[in-house]
Amino acid sequence: MRARVRPYDVVKRGLDAAAAAVGLVVLSPVLLVAYVVVTLALGHPAIFKQQRPGRHGVPFTLLKFRSMRSIDAARGRVSNEERMTRFGRVLRATSIDELPSLWNIFVGDMSFVGPRPLRLAYLERYSAEQQRRHSMRPGLTGLAQVSGRNALTWDDRLRLDQEYVERRSLLLDARILFLTAKAVITPRDVAAEGQATMSEFFGPESTSRLSLAPLAEEHLETRVSWLNDDRVRAGISISFAADIDSTVRWFASTRSSSDRWDWVGVTPAGVSVSMCGLLRVEESTASLYIYVDPDQHKNGFGRDTMSILIANARRLGFDRLELETPADNEPARRLYESLGFSIVGTREDGKKLHLTKDITAGHANG
Repeated sequence: MRARVRPYDVVKRGLDAAAAAVGLVVLSPVLLVAYVVVTLALGHPAIFKQQRPGRHGVPFTLLKFRSMRSIDAARGRVSNEERMTRFGRVLRATSIDELPSLWNIFVGDMSFVGPRPLRLAYLERYSAEQQRRHSMRPGLTGLAQVSGRNALTWDDRLRLDQEYVERRSLLLDARILFLTAKAVITPRDVAAEGQATMSEFFGPESTSRLSLAPLAEEHLETRVSWLNDDRVRAGISISFAADIDSTVRWFASTRSSSDRWDWVGVTPAGVSVSMCGLLRVEESTASLYIYVDPDQHKNGFGRDTMSILIANARRLGFDRLELETPADNEPARRLYESLGFSIVGTREDGKKLHLTKDITAGHANG
């Protein structure tokens, strides 16, 4: 997660602190007027505060002007779209809601340019590649914001964050700041009608090395071959020998089920490297399985597959995942625990571990 520190990073921090100090002084009348107007329009508090992950994932308190009504418990669960006011849309379209974040920049929590600070809950949802966005201070604006803002998909947005980390320079920062100023003057794709905020980030839809495609009949021979390989069987909980005829019948029977999903992990070159799936066992709980091409073990495809699989489970509305793995498979246990699974029990006299993970999707507000 830690990027190599460049001379640019040191210079940038000095420029950020100086510019933020000037901005706080020069814009103090605007800040005062905005504070009063927000208070009159939305009530106290006028400042929205929320913990966000900063550099290296360390939390800090983000400051913004409120643009939504407060949550009213008497009204029950209300969407961000319903809480967003017309006045709040103006604040966001003009970026006035961001002005209190100048303090975050001045004290070193943020930078003027960098990946936007998202929610703490998203930290565990990123792929290893997406985690790189936290190798530097988050920004008031960034490459993703001037490349489409709310109109981008999550994967596109996070890919642009990774690109910025690799390409960062004072010249690129100047270009992003210019395009940001231009966007504020002629706002587009900012909290459009029917879209108060970005949708929930459930996790990566793909990585640079892998995407999940629905399991098809053409993959079944490969599935049988892997299931009968001792290197795969050491990490899964089946004891029967697989054959193509029974696998074809199994596949046909699963196609009519609305409670089962099976995928194959495919590289950009079209090579199958993993298989995985979900089975609904309760209304909001799914059991999962995963195995990797035995010739691709230790190449990281298991982690990539799990990251996308967990994201798919969130998209399908599940709150909890469970799985079983042989107790003597130490690498598998370490992988699952590193992804947030906890051992909650054993089966077959301790030969199999039962693990679960809470994947409840949270809700942003502000």
